[in-house]
Amino acid sequence: MTSKNDTLRNWYATVWEAGELDEIPRFFVNQGGNSYSGGYALLPDFATATGELKEWLTILSTFVTGIRVNILHTIEEGDWISAMMEITCQRCDTGDHVTAYQQVSMRIVGGKIAESYPVFDFIRFFEQLGQLPPDTHALLLTGACLK
Repeated sequence: MTSKNDTLRNWYATVWEAGELDEIPRFFVNQGGNSYSGGYALLPDFATATGELKEWLTILSTFVTGIRVNILHTIEEGDWISAMMEITCQRCDTGDHVTAYQQVSMRIVGGKIAESYPVFDFIRFFEQLGQLPPDTHALLLTGACLK
């Protein structure tokens, strides 16, 4: 049987790095039409469905290329694995280097993802793409509004 760590690493290597989006369903438990949870999710409003993943990664590929995911740290308990990752890539328009971070908690059952709760550093990512001004996070903490 595939370990939770292997499932996590294979997921990011196949789908994120190689861009094989049609492979997304094979990584997930498929029950009741919701490939992420089979009708149950610990946090249903925050769980990620496979269709959303394909949309997000398709959009991501319009901004960046050469995605590499470095898994910095993992913690496992029971069916769960949590990971902190550094994602590096290049802007499509300029070739400039982009670095973002993501944390994820996944419930793995039988070598497949049953639940996935990713948290992506959108602010840092979009700052580096020029879509948000530099130091957006600090600006927002001062009460400034972005317009």
